[in-house]
Amino acid sequence: MPSVTTVCINKNKINNLPVFVDEIRRKFPSIKILSMMNNEAAPSYFNGGSLTQYIDYRQYVISQIPGLETLDDTEVLENERAQARKTYWLEQKGQNSRKRKEDSSGKHTPAEKLKYSQ
Repeated sequence: MPSVTTVCINKNKINNLPVFVDEIRRKFPSIKILSMMNNEAAPSYFNGGSLTQYIDYRQYVISQIPGLETLDDTEVLENERAQARKTYWLEQKGQNSRKRKEDSSGKHTPAEKLKYSQ
């Protein structure tokens, strides 16, 4: 649905943030406003989440959906977007490198095996 720009999915039973955000990004490429309040995957003060969990949630979603302008009821600020890119850039790069290695050899390197076993 490339023309959808707003998705409000408040008060549902969403509990797997990476899977949900990936689906949103793929199915709604023009999304500008996303509201996920009152879901387990969207921690906040109101549903028992800590401030640290809330900030991490916002950074993750913003890093994965770069065109997002509003998350829940709060505008995405440029400094928040920059911090989100900084926080999750290494993780994304690491996942892409790991994927390429798996694709080329079909196996994990010894360092990756160690990392996965921890």
